[in-house]
Amino acid sequence: MTHTEIKEVHRKLALPVKRDDSGKVIPTQFSERETDFLIFELMEKKREQNRKKNGGRVFKRHWNKASKKERNNLEL
Repeated sequence: MTHTEIKEVHRKLALPVKRDDSGKVIPTQFSERETDFLIFELMEKKREQNRKKNGGRVFKRHWNKASKKERNNLEL
């Protein structure tokens, strides 16, 4: 996403909450691209935790040297 699109997403998030007559919250409408960016941004903390835990790799061993049991239990 471009810098302008990212600023637009943050602007939409900063808008006040809209409510209908009965008091229910009306969600802000995001495009699919904006939603994907938000999910990517929100998962940053978890990615950093995984990177610290696994030393920057998804799998601690080379996949060829791991046992079949270890490969089947691989969490992505």
